[in-house]
Amino acid sequence: MRRDPVLQVNLRSAGKKLFAAGAAVAISVAFIVAGMLMVDSFNRGLTQELEAEASGTDLIIDTSMLLSSDEDTEDYLRDDIPLAEEIEQLDGVAVADAISSGYLSQIAEDGSSTIGLQAGEQSSTRTGEISEGREAQAADEVVVSSAAATGQGIELGTTLTAEHYVFDEDAGAGTEPTVVQEDYTVVGVVQGQGPPRAFLTTEGVERLPYDASPAEIRIVLNPDSTVSAEEVQERIQDLIRVQAETLSETRAADLESLQVQTTEEIVEARLAQQTGDANFLAYIAIGFGAISVFVSTLVISNTFQVLVASRQRTLALLRAVGATSAQLQRATLKEGAVLGLLGGAAGVLLGTGVALGFSLIARATFAPDLPLAGPTLLASLIGLGLGLVVTVVSALAPAVKAGRVSPMAALRPAGLGPATQRVSMTRLIIGAVLMLGGFGAVIGATRWAASGEQYSLPAPMLGVAGAILGFSGVLVLARLVVPPLVARGGRLLGLLPGLRVNARLAGQNARQVPGRTTATASALLVGVTLVGTMMVGAATAQTVLYDELAESYPVEASVSAMDEDLEAELSESELVETFSSAPGASATITGERGSVEGRVILVDEGTFASVARTEGMAPGAGEAIAAAQLNAEDTIFEGDDAELELMPYGTATSGAADQSITVDATVVSWLPAGMVLVSEASLPEGATAPGESPWTFSPENGLTLIRAAEGLGPDQSYGLAPLLEEYSEEYNDAGALMRASFTEAIDMVLLIVLVLLGASVLVAIIGVSNTLSLSVLERRREAALLRAVGMNRRSVGQMITIEALLLAGVALLIGTALGAFLGWAGVASLVARPDWTVVLEMPWLRIAGLWAVTLVAAALAALLPARALSRVEPAAGLSAD
Repeated sequence: MRRDPVLQVNLRSAGKKLFAAGAAVAISVAFIVAGMLMVDSFNRGLTQELEAEASGTDLIIDTSMLLSSDEDTEDYLRDDIPLAEEIEQLDGVAVADAISSGYLSQIAEDGSSTIGLQAGEQSSTRTGEISEGREAQAADEVVVSSAAATGQGIELGTTLTAEHYVFDEDAGAGTEPTVVQEDYTVVGVVQGQGPPRAFLTTEGVERLPYDASPAEIRIVLNPDSTVSAEEVQERIQDLIRVQAETLSETRAADLESLQVQTTEEIVEARLAQQTGDANFLAYIAIGFGAISVFVSTLVISNTFQVLVASRQRTLALLRAVGATSAQLQRATLKEGAVLGLLGGAAGVLLGTGVALGFSLIARATFAPDLPLAGPTLLASLIGLGLGLVVTVVSALAPAVKAGRVSPMAALRPAGLGPATQRVSMTRLIIGAVLMLGGFGAVIGATRWAASGEQYSLPAPMLGVAGAILGFSGVLVLARLVVPPLVARGGRLLGLLPGLRVNARLAGQNARQVPGRTTATASALLVGVTLVGTMMVGAATAQTVLYDELAESYPVEASVSAMDEDLEAELSESELVETFSSAPGASATITGERGSVEGRVILVDEGTFASVARTEGMAPGAGEAIAAAQLNAEDTIFEGDDAELELMPYGTATSGAADQSITVDATVVSWLPAGMVLVSEASLPEGATAPGESPWTFSPENGLTLIRAAEGLGPDQSYGLAPLLEEYSEEYNDAGALMRASFTEAIDMVLLIVLVLLGASVLVAIIGVSNTLSLSVLERRREAALLRAVGMNRRSVGQMITIEALLLAGVALLIGTALGAFLGWAGVASLVARPDWTVVLEMPWLRIAGLWAVTLVAAALAALLPARALSRVEPAAGLSAD
């Protein structure tokens, strides 16, 4: 390869100045490489599991979709068994085994199921060595897979149970079903990969208390036969069509849908079905990697622009001694290529290490059979190619500038030119069109979703496209906005005692080089906007969901009891924020389709004041709130509204019938079974007065409403049930469970996204440090002159730190505003229901944390550049060429 003297000069002069840009490339490449390698590891593990499952078989027919059943007995019509018998008679077939499937559980002492796993039928077509114990031989014996033994703690001698619930049609309403159980003893563990499974003998399958469902037909070909596997496949397919002709239309359609597949084909098909989660992980990693790549492009471009500016005299001298403009351009591009290859290689190594570490953690925790992630040719080539392309593209504009350096520049003293004040109309027009058009599309997407109308293009897709265009417009306009904002920020800081000179100089320095200032702030702006969008979006989504939960579950828990001991326990419980109680009376509740016995609870606004998530809960005159579980035993009404007659317990002579009332009830899901809530305005006059009234409201028939503590997690929310069931079997904690589940889900997604987005912020912070470090080369004369006129080292270093903080502050200001808008719009475009109102919710504490972390990181990024500039001696700096 021919040596390039200009490239050698550039590389020698750059030294460590390209290190930070290379780190930005490495981080971005590592993201994408790690995602690809983890997906490869998941797919290899899944492939191994599927291959192990299909091992020992030549052809497989998946029969799990044969769901036809007898209309009278509701037994499965096992069309797979006669089909397997016919297949076994074909030439070239040695074995055709119709495999059945069931489900076994481990029953705890309290009767609850603690472990459940799918149970299949032992077959000679399955391979796998017994690692412990022996094979199942009797009808009450079972072997389990190694995954069930290690993952679920099933040991030899463990009893697994098959349960079946039988409902007697002749029994009265409310009769509990009969539970039929058959026990199986674990006698062996079969080695192999795959999910936890159990295997029964044929007699064991027949012993199941329910009808085993079809799973698959496993076919082994005769190795001595001259009939090829392809011919056997075709004959079986013909046999399926012939057998289907003898069946009813529905059963024939199910049978004809069966496909005869080789083990390779079925592994590929099942792999395609089950790799959705792995591919989703890839999309996440690649998506956030692309964000980091975009930020890296800004950082690298900014780095080369500063390098070219700092090399102006060197480049001019090279032109003076004969170097052509094309040589300088090629040398700059080659420099970018070298940086990209080195950064890409580092990113490949880093990404491989991250993927390996994650796979080791996964093997040690939740996926013991997961193959270790390792380097692949595809991931390595993509990583190297990505690093190369990003840096070369980023170096294009600086390379053009390098080629335009005039030889006469070598005769002029190096220094900064005047600040660019002219506004580019082209930039202004393009930026305004992109921003207004893009953000207009975002708002249109929110209106679209709110209308509830369905179009070919989903509202979220329109919103995402609009957000990308609008943000691109912001980046185009950033050069017109960011430098003036930084300068104004410097003037504002200059009002503080002790910062009058340093802050103003920092702001003016940033404005003096608008291109560099904008590129640095834009890199930060991308990360801050994305993080802010996720924070605001999560908070807004949480508020929307909470509002909807408040409508569906205004009371988060309730129990049909009113007891002093209960009140004392609720007062001491950390799971409960507050509670209130109301007395009740036994009553007969009659709807349009029948009657049930239940309770009528007397409530008012005070009952709900401290516990309900919405206002105006108390029913008015002639109104009521009824539990949906009134229909649990006998159907007495239909729909979400019902007209109910409420009659107190009593005899005819007591006047109970005369005291009955009719109410229009709203049916809700947050009340315990058998409850109807009414206000005193709905009762007959004098019904609550002490005396002989049949309406005898008492604490014994009362109801306690509970508001769960804020920030309750799902695991904690489950603790309400054992607390309440000590006082009554009739309780409802669905609202607390739903609220806690939504909170955890949103917080988990937000945490993962923020960690991933942190990479783009890290790259941007590296860019700030790199830009300030390189700008030291341009500002040696400035620092020397300031030192000569009396500024001390501390003040010079402080000026650099203030500049970094101003850049971060402007990025935070713009990014937070954009994040608030895009976060709200994102949730609004996803909510495709006209009855939902999306109100912006600002998580001020999290936003404050983002500001604090970014400003501290910016200050730390300025530490080394500030120290380097403060050490410039006046004489050396003023005499430097």
